[in-house]
Amino acid sequence: MAGLVPILLAVLSVFFLADLIFAVDHYLVHHDRPRYRLMHGRHHKRYFGKKDAPQLDAYEVTTYSSAALMLTVAMSLVTLFTGNVGFVLGGLLKWIHSLTYHYYQHGWWSEEKKVRDLELGRPKPTWGLAHAKYHAWHHSNPDEEPFTYAESWAGFDRILEWIDPWLERRTVNARAKAAKAAAARQEVRNS
Repeated sequence: MAGLVPILLAVLSVFFLADLIFAVDHYLVHHDRPRYRLMHGRHHKRYFGKKDAPQLDAYEVTTYSSAALMLTVAMSLVTLFTGNVGFVLGGLLKWIHSLTYHYYQHGWWSEEKKVRDLELGRPKPTWGLAHAKYHAWHHSNPDEEPFTYAESWAGFDRILEWIDPWLERRTVNARAKAAKAAAARQEVRNS
């Protein structure tokens, strides 16, 4: 069994890495129109209206829980191979953090008051912690800057903003737009 310092380092590493993956995937789902329309867009639509479910709805609980389950299973294997329980604890901590973070945010909003009516204000871009008010901006303003995808370290959003011009060209939306333009050019050539 690992000592306290290696366990803590494993917990923090998993938590940090999981939030990086979450932030990048969150960015990518916003740049994947079919995936956004099919699933994630409804998450944001909830915030434009009155509260229609207690705190998190079934979609949100399922989304956070399935991601946490995959992370925890993967970290359980790492724990088995290394003997360091910090890996599985980090996975569980990230799940608890995501759920409580969103439960806390959702407690601000009610049947009478939409999230936008709370006037939380545009957050300042920061390299510090992504507090609940910072991330709530994204819920009610999903397509506006600054990027506020991250749940723990806002620096992930600053990095995403920096690589956005490069990364955006590699997204599903950009590939679909390029394919449509190529098809239009081909149609012009064929006529």
